[in-house]
Amino acid sequence: MKILIRDSSILTMDSKKPFIGKGYIYIDQGKIVALGDGEPQPELEFADYIINDRFIATLPGFTVGIGDIIKYFFRFIEAKNIKEIIEMLSKSDLYALVEVVLTSLTANGATSIITLLYNPDPKILSAIVAAASSSWIRTRIMILLDGFKDSSSIENEIRNALKSSKDPEAITKNIVSFGLYVIDEKSIKKMIDIVNSIDVFVYTDATIQQKLHRVFPDIENRKYIIINPTNPHTRCIFSDAASWRYNCGISPYDSMLLNPKKLLQETYRVIDNAEESVLIVSSYNSINHIISPGIIKENSIADIIILDFGEPPYGPIPMTRNAIISEIIDSNFIVKTAIIGGEIVLDNGVLLTISRESIKKAQSIVEDFIKL
Repeated sequence: MKILIRDSSILTMDSKKPFIGKGYIYIDQGKIVALGDGEPQPELEFADYIINDRFIATLPGFTVGIGDIIKYFFRFIEAKNIKEIIEMLSKSDLYALVEVVLTSLTANGATSIITLLYNPDPKILSAIVAAASSSWIRTRIMILLDGFKDSSSIENEIRNALKSSKDPEAITKNIVSFGLYVIDEKSIKKMIDIVNSIDVFVYTDATIQQKLHRVFPDIENRKYIIINPTNPHTRCIFSDAASWRYNCGISPYDSMLLNPKKLLQETYRVIDNAEESVLIVSSYNSINHIISPGIIKENSIADIIILDFGEPPYGPIPMTRNAIISEIIDSNFIVKTAIIGGEIVLDNGVLLTISRESIKKAQSIVEDFIKL
């Protein structure tokens, strides 16, 4: 689909030109092929879909993680009851549940979601893959490597889960991906066996970083991210904003902080810099997780959100860089449109990739189990 966004303020997150006061973005075949100040070239007006509004701000979509999305859905239920509930749910129940969570987070501005699962049931993996591929929301499933399963079992579970994809392009276009989280030396060999067999991302704790490099020097050429590094790595994520270092991302373990509005507020509360907080959640997280460009420039994949500041309750406001950033930090925004991989997932506040059936099923799950 060819999409033209015009008359928009643009937070590009590109250091060469971080803000365009009034400009345009042209998207074709999933990528940004043109952008600039002022009016678009006349030939771009023949786009399949045009978004035209002076009081909108366009920026890279938020990347959130690494909390458990299942726990996020059941955030109103005591943690000790969640495992029991999951065991009672069918695969279709879990599919509906995950689809609702993913689209809810996207309605708050998330275009990429990373979720860490501890010893997950295969039906949960399949449900997440199915839901992410059908709702077209960029999702990475991180699996904690431990001593309970051997490498071949984990590899088979990943392969089987990927078969649940509703759209083959969701795999090839990185809408759905897997990551391995290595936290102890005993799991290094297991990780090596898996990455030499299938395409996965590798996360590791700084405590075993040196050991990993000695045992597997080729790791630097793989999709490799360090969590809580002692010395910030090229691709680095901190789970606690208080430890954050410049150019790294912030992805807490707390499931509640999967909500990008909450993550923005918590990040700002700790680092006390509004501009940097927005940059972290919309750009640094994307880049360091190697999940999305985190920038608006020509030839980058179109993972963007459009915020509406034109009418009450959050508008109109002056469309300046400082005003937009201030409103984002205060959660005073409505996500008008979300575009992921060049596909419109949410438009004019309406989620386009979730069925009413999934919503009703999620409502039924809540009603059935809230008493536990």
